[in-house]
Amino acid sequence: MTESVKAAVLGLVQGLTEFFPISSSAHLKVFRILLEQEVESLPFDVSVHLATLLAVLIYFWRDIARILRGPDLFPVGLRLFLATLPSVAIGFLLKSSRETLSPWFIVAGWTFSASYLLLTRGREGSADYPRFPLGRILCIGLAQSLAIFPGVSRSGSTICAGLWLGLTRESAARFSFLLAIPAILGACVLSGMDLIRSPGSHESLYAAAAIAMPFAFVSGLLAIHLLLRTVRSDHFHRFGWYNLAAAVAFAAYLLSQG
Repeated sequence: MTESVKAAVLGLVQGLTEFFPISSSAHLKVFRILLEQEVESLPFDVSVHLATLLAVLIYFWRDIARILRGPDLFPVGLRLFLATLPSVAIGFLLKSSRETLSPWFIVAGWTFSASYLLLTRGREGSADYPRFPLGRILCIGLAQSLAIFPGVSRSGSTICAGLWLGLTRESAARFSFLLAIPAILGACVLSGMDLIRSPGSHESLYAAAAIAMPFAFVSGLLAIHLLLRTVRSDHFHRFGWYNLAAAVAFAAYLLSQG
């Protein structure tokens, strides 16, 4: 497999798994192992995250414009800020140790994700996110912060937390996607700072990133659309079976490697 094809595959994986509740960080790590690209590259990671951020901004531009022009600007902005704080704090505390985690953490993360996803079947509240109680918003933020561990999905944890705390399916999903904007932007800023400080030439990595970005963008748009339909139809919990199967398959792979 050529390097260009590998870059396209990783871009496609990033776009789909960033928004499906199956953990993009886990899938990128696994695919890098399978494609024999175990060393993470900052230019590539920043680029594909920017591509998925653009997908969110374009898909939800009407929601964003309505919030910016309407009376919900302050309440929604406050809730996004509060829900982002736990991830910022935990991200700074655990950033260095996260890169050295054993691959078995991916198995544990997928298993944990499977458990809470399967428990969301039939769950739905009646509240909308613009006026959702701040204490519950903070709980959604705490759920999002668990996604620092590979295998735990950011979208999965936030949507599930929203459903359990009383949001409607539509509102839980849309708030999760709006919450992805500061989350992905923050990850890009931190990775970009690391990139600036890192020595050496990155021309080949930038070339791979340029190939991956369109795949990440298009697959990200598709994933957003499909996930919203899945949440509305109360089939969201079915992703739990995928997470469980992924955990079993990767555990078998790790055992086979000794």
